[in-house]
Amino acid sequence: MSRYFDTVNFLVDNLIEDKNAYHLESNEKGKSIFIKIVVNEENMGKLIGKNGRIITSMRTLISSIAKKDNKLVKIEIKKED
Repeated sequence: MSRYFDTVNFLVDNLIEDKNAYHLESNEKGKSIFIKIVVNEENMGKLIGKNGRIITSMRTLISSIAKKDNKLVKIEIKKED
């Protein structure tokens, strides 16, 4: 996996205590990397944060790391079915 995936996994792991409550999926196409966080409904708020502050900060951090490598990283949160 990429270092972006590992960084997102580290951040999510520290936000959500139960490792069975979420999983990550990654897809890379050229210079674009798409990371999908699939989480159950109870823990969705922990990832989004008040007014989206946590997920926005996570996206900003990963984007700034990726910019050094000329990559584009998109992070998406999906509710588990």
